[in-house]
Amino acid sequence: MAENGEHHSALPYFLVWVALLILTVTTYVTGRMHLGTWALPLAMIIAVTKSLLVILFFMHLWEQKGANRIVIATSFVFVALIISLTVADVATRFPLSTPAGAPFGTDIPAELEETAPEYQPPAGKIGEPPRGVPQPK
Repeated sequence: MAENGEHHSALPYFLVWVALLILTVTTYVTGRMHLGTWALPLAMIIAVTKSLLVILFFMHLWEQKGANRIVIATSFVFVALIISLTVADVATRFPLSTPAGAPFGTDIPAELEETAPEYQPPAGKIGEPPRGVPQPK
């Protein structure tokens, strides 16, 4: 029973729980797909939707007024600011400094004109010691 004497139905909580389950399955399914540049925005939309459902219904913000709503809204603004600045930083980096496979990076590694001098491929058959290297006795 609520403080003001109203009875709350369990139906909204059940429906929110079902929505959270559906969004969790959607997160899993879309995470297994290779969506390219759409992967991050889609994941963020799903995550924000899930967090809003939890905050509004399970934390009872839907029933609250005034300062509580301002605090939550302000925290969402700051989280959005931090995430957008991080994404902007990664997206505008020099391409060679972004690792292959990064969300906004190149999937093709940089082609070197010649091999690095410190890299010398081993000579000989697999399992045999390289030629020209003294072996311990």
